[in-house]
Amino acid sequence: MQTFRERLPVLVAASLLLSACVSLTPQQRAKSDEIQSLADRTTRIYDLPGVRISIQPATNLNIGAMYRQGNIFVNVRMLDSPGLTKLIAHELGHYVLGHEPAASVSSQAEWQRAQQQRELDANAKAVEILVRANGMSQREAIQIVAEALLRAQRAIDRGAPLTPGHLTPAQELADLQRRFPEARDRGG
Repeated sequence: MQTFRERLPVLVAASLLLSACVSLTPQQRAKSDEIQSLADRTTRIYDLPGVRISIQPATNLNIGAMYRQGNIFVNVRMLDSPGLTKLIAHELGHYVLGHEPAASVSSQAEWQRAQQQRELDANAKAVEILVRANGMSQREAIQIVAEALLRAQRAIDRGAPLTPGHLTPAQELADLQRRFPEARDRGG
């Protein structure tokens, strides 16, 4: 089996091919490099295989990014978002926690409950990742996640669709506040 270092040239080439589908400004390219660096630090800290960040064309599905099978697919619009750091840490949380789409569920309601729990767990893991891989204090990391959830709730209040598989951002913030009592002074 090849090591990550042996696979790196292939992964870089594949990433460039996927990214080539989306034209990036120099600022967006810098953000893409920054989030790949966060992903690389995270996988080293958690002793996991590398994860590839792929920048995807914009969609109107209200999905900023998603983790699937060792890849994080990022909507190009998110590269200019103030919530980018939280978003990437959240998707890395899915990776670190081993979240993959449920193979077999007996009902849509069961899938929804399981997915909502995975989202809550990924928010909490995002705080840990921001501390361990991004050098933030726990308070700073909680603030990043809480502020992103508050922005998302304001967007929902203005009529944006709820991201599939998620509770409302206000409910996710309430869960974060239960897990990290220091988050209570963050708008909730």
